[in-house]
Amino acid sequence: MSLRILAIGDLHLGRIPGRLPPSLHSDAARLGPAGAWQRAVDLAIQESVTAVILAGDVAESSEDYFEALPILQAGAERLTAAGIQLVGIAGNHDGRLLPTLSQRVPEFKLLGQGGRWQSLTLESGAEALTLWGWSFPDQHFSADPTRDFPGRSTTHPTLGLLHCHLDQVTSPYAPVATGRLRDINLDGWLLGHVHQPTPLTLPNPLGYLGSATGLHVGEAGPRGAWLLSVNDGRLSDLQHQPLAPLRWEHLDVDVSGVTDNVAVRDRFMERLERLSEALLHAPHAPRAVGLRVQLSGESDLPSAAFSLGEGDEASFPLPGAAHLTAFIESVAVEVRPTLSLTDLARRTDQPGLLARRLLVLDRAADDPERQALLGEAAAVAQQAMKTGNWRRLHNDKLHQEPDTEQIARWLRQTATTALRSMLRQQGQGPA
Repeated sequence: MSLRILAIGDLHLGRIPGRLPPSLHSDAARLGPAGAWQRAVDLAIQESVTAVILAGDVAESSEDYFEALPILQAGAERLTAAGIQLVGIAGNHDGRLLPTLSQRVPEFKLLGQGGRWQSLTLESGAEALTLWGWSFPDQHFSADPTRDFPGRSTTHPTLGLLHCHLDQVTSPYAPVATGRLRDINLDGWLLGHVHQPTPLTLPNPLGYLGSATGLHVGEAGPRGAWLLSVNDGRLSDLQHQPLAPLRWEHLDVDVSGVTDNVAVRDRFMERLERLSEALLHAPHAPRAVGLRVQLSGESDLPSAAFSLGEGDEASFPLPGAAHLTAFIESVAVEVRPTLSLTDLARRTDQPGLLARRLLVLDRAADDPERQALLGEAAAVAQQAMKTGNWRRLHNDKLHQEPDTEQIARWLRQTATTALRSMLRQQGQGPA
């Protein structure tokens, strides 16, 4: 008889996904962490696992106590009724909250409370698995939590459960070196904190479980939980289960050679059909898919021809999968004029200046001129974020500052649109 666990990374109960269209606002709870938790509980019961493991940041913050408690409690009661244990640790978001929650949810076993390592052995028939866990004692912890690790004391499979920041020595979120974790004599480490899942593999998995569901469009791709099995006294199977009820996808659509808006939309539909086919064959289809679309390639069509109807703020069924709802979060038009940028860059007028800047953006990330250009743009963006207009457009709880490549995309899109407009005004582009 095998022993199986379902391991879940950052859940963030109490948070709802941002950037949903009005048609999905009423479904926001089911598309967010609460829906992901319900799906995880369903899978755990279906797979008859021995335990569900939570790797910290179960709740978004102490302000979400009254929202997170009944959701966590309902899932815990269902798991207990099915004979499944619920075990977890506290992360930086819920270091103060989770101990209180665990007192109100007796079915939940909190490991390592107060920043002290604690172990728990799970058993199923002849199989056993020991978990060592450490919980954040507060919102910040700047030391390496493994410095006080007591050491392995069993011969059967043993895993570490930790919410930490790998290889970031100055981080206030439990900085740990990857090499340090490898040096500790465990069979693997299941980590929380970073939302991008690591491609975990056997025999010694070490890395981030990832977020249970994408909390914003920056968290694209499959999200969910990990199903781990122990057979014959060893870790024998490890599979990612994409349980997220809302999946974010970044779609690049090449519109080179299109002749009108109908052709642009046809290209978009072709790309949607490929995505739909992939999701239909996935083990757990999402309830909805949010799309960040980038139109690329070369064309002399006017900017208006690249509309996909994204301003309608509506959802629509995916082609070939009418039960899956999709919506367009945004469309970035990075379609260049068919005129050569290199030729345009030789000019001394404004189109020439823009062409030279676009060519700089195409250089390698470590190019000094590119770094200087993006540094200037970042300073302007940071100043803009302090204005009232920006704050009214963005919910501070959901908004994250753009990274360098996001700024590069904004610059490229804006410069391309301006260049097309200038060339059109000079009679060198479409009317």
